[in-house]
This record gives sequence, structure tokens and C-alpha cells, in this order.
Amino acid sequence: MKISYLRVAALAAVIATFSSILLPAQTARPALSHFSLSSGCGKAPVSPGQSKVETKDGRGFTRTYLMLVPKDYDPHKTYSLVLGFHGSGGTSEASLAGGLQNAPGAAESAVFLFPQGIAFHNSPAGWDDSDRGYDTGFFDIMVSDVESAYCINRDEVFVTGFSWGGDFAKLLGCARGDTVRAMAVNSAGDEFNDKADFRSYRSLPCPSRIHPAVRFEHAEEGDGAYAAPQFATTSQLYQFLGQCSGGSKPAPSSSPQISCRIFNGCAQQYIECPFNANIGHALPPNWPQDTWDFFASFREKDRDVSHYR
Repeated sequence: MKISYLRVAALAAVIATFSSILLPAQTARPALSHFSLSSGCGKAPVSPGQSKVETKDGRGFTRTYLMLVPKDYDPHKTYSLVLGFHGSGGTSEASLAGGLQNAPGAAESAVFLFPQGIAFHNSPAGWDDSDRGYDTGFFDIMVSDVESAYCINRDEVFVTGFSWGGDFAKLLGCARGDTVRAMAVNSAGDEFNDKADFRSYRSLPCPSRIHPAVRFEHAEEGDGAYAAPQFATTSQLYQFLGQCSGGSKPAPSSSPQISCRIFNGCAQQYIECPFNANIGHALPPNWPQDTWDFFASFREKDRDVSHYR
């Protein structure tokens, strides 16, 4: 792989200094307790299997998402909640076709939501990725709706996004880090006033004092939607939010086309996985399994919680 991490290492001191100014020490996440359980625990399932659901966004407009609930759903067992956001002009069905729910162990362990974007700027379907935008409200309402109807471990809310959906996931990590435990972002690198300076990210300082763990995958030399420097700047932002101390070491990769590194001294885990430039603006090989394995590393063992009710 041709990507160099020397520039990232050289900026470690800048990231650390800027972090000390804008980021107070992150609060530790508590272990599962009665208060980590959603209000839906113990309730009969509303709709196991796949369904299309309507709800509201932050403006009160009607929005939709596809929902997958385990077919053998047990209201007395905890589940993770996973939300997947499509790219520009995409659909809920396209997110579903990405196949994250088909990774071994995923379908029986989580409730999956695939929201549908709406027309924004020049795209027929996109996301308002500002911290007070209507799609942030859409996220809040979806999470609230599902947690009130199903037994969710509220410490296991995971987000993934591709392209524009990845930029929206990045916003959620900044604005809703107290809700999102981990996120997997693919091929995204927008929302900087200066594309060479992570400090120009439009949502800084982040509304949330807690930030999620991140797995960031992208083409090593840029792709048709984002140039390589945008990916580098995005990586620096994730290091900053994760309070990483600088430097990295190789991490396991599932394909010879992907080269992953895990960063050192982070308050929240940060893994960057550049992949072969020939893949372009697309999901890399083994994306469903790699992403689910990343999320699963933050899951607690499913447990009977009937004694809490």
C-alpha cells in the first residue's frame, strides 16, 4: 500500500494540543445496568422480520426506514441497534443490499435500521449533516421509537455510513457520541471549510463530550468522490476526537487489498483501513463481516434481563 502515515505522525502534537483546548477528558462508559436497558424490554415485539416504518424527522416531516428485527426476537434478551446510512442519491434498499445484516452472528443479535434520505441540495436523496439539522432529529426519533418498542442495550447503538451517509455518521459521532458506541465509515471526507485542516470541521466544537470508536475505510489514493487529502484530514479529525496520542501499528486485515492500522493511546479505539485504489468509491471486500466484527467487539454477551422488570 502506498499511503504514508508520516504526515499524520508529524501532526500528532498539533492534534494533542488542539484536543487539550477543545476536548475535556472523556467520561468512561458504564457497564450494562438497569439504566442501560431500553424501555422496550419485556414488551411483545411489534413487528419481527422486515418492515418499512414511517416516523418523523426534526421538522416534523414524514420519513421512512427499513427495519429488520430478529425472527426469533425475545423481549427478555438484549439486542444491539445498528443504523446504516446510504450515499448520495441512494436508498434504504441499497443500504440493505450492502449485506451487513448477513454477516454471521449479526441478524440474530441486532435490530437493523436503514433510513431513507430525502432531497437535499442537488441530490435526490442525501443528509442534512449539521448538528442541529432535521436529520439529527430523524436519528433521535428513530432511536427513541425502537428503544421504546424493543429490548435494546442502549450502550450498543452502532452507526455505519457510505459516502454522504458516512459524512452524516461522522456528524453523529460528534453530536450524538453519548448515544453512538461505535461507527464504521466508508469513503467519506466532507464538511471541512478547509479540506486540509481538520480543525475547520463545521461542527467543532462537538456538542457531545463522549465520542464513539471508529473504523474508517477508504481508497488509499482518493476516489471519484473524495480526494486523498480529504481522507487524510478526516483521519486527523478522528484521531482528535478519539484523543489519540499519535502513531499507529498494523491491525489485522481480512483481505490483501486492505491495510489496516490501529492508532495508539486513544480514549476511544480508532482504526483506519485504506484499500486498493482500484476498488474506487465503493465498499471494499469483506465489508459486511469486517464491520460486524468491529461492532461485535463492543457488544456484551446477550443476557436474560427479565429480572430487571
